[in-house]
Formats: sequence, structure tokens, C-alpha cells
Amino acid sequence: QVYINDQKYACESCIKGHRSSSCQHADRPLFEIKKKGRPVSQCEKCRELRKTKRMHNKCNCSALSSSTATSHPIVGESSTKPMSKCACVENVVL
Repeated sequence: QVYINDQKYACESCIKGHRSSSCQHADRPLFEIKKKGRPVSQCEKCRELRKTKRMHNKCNCSALSSSTATSHPIVGESSTKPMSKCACVENVVL
């Protein structure tokens, strides 16, 4: 694997041949190696609420569109995208 800015990269033939962890082909076009498993769909705040409060609600934080600033970023998305305040925090009963 070739590491660039803490991201793992490998060439196409090594990825297709399931040899991405041993790829040393820096002279070939490199592709990012994606994490195993299902991608994360909830923001950090909603995931933490899910763990601590034992509640499983759909995270609509990125779906909301307002002029307010970002309350917390969504994992895997660019932090330059403006987002509104997380609706899940307002609905929590303590």
C-alpha cells in the first residue's frame, strides 16, 4: 500500500487481484482503497446519541437547509459544505 496524507492507495491490478495491502507500484495510476463495510450514514452527534440513549433515529442533519452555521460535520463529507443545526439534538428528551 502507498500512503498519501493518511489515505491508502494501490494500483488497479493489485486491487482487482486482492493484493492491495502488498502493492508497491508507485509508478502506476493509484486508486484510493475504501474502508470495508457499509459507509457511515449518521453524523458523530447522532451516533453518540444512539450509543448513549439507546435510540435509533434517522439522521437528517445534512438534509436540513438553513442559513445557520454548521453544528457538527458529517463523517465522510467535506467540511466546507454549510449545514444547519442538527434537528436530532432538539428532539432529545433528557
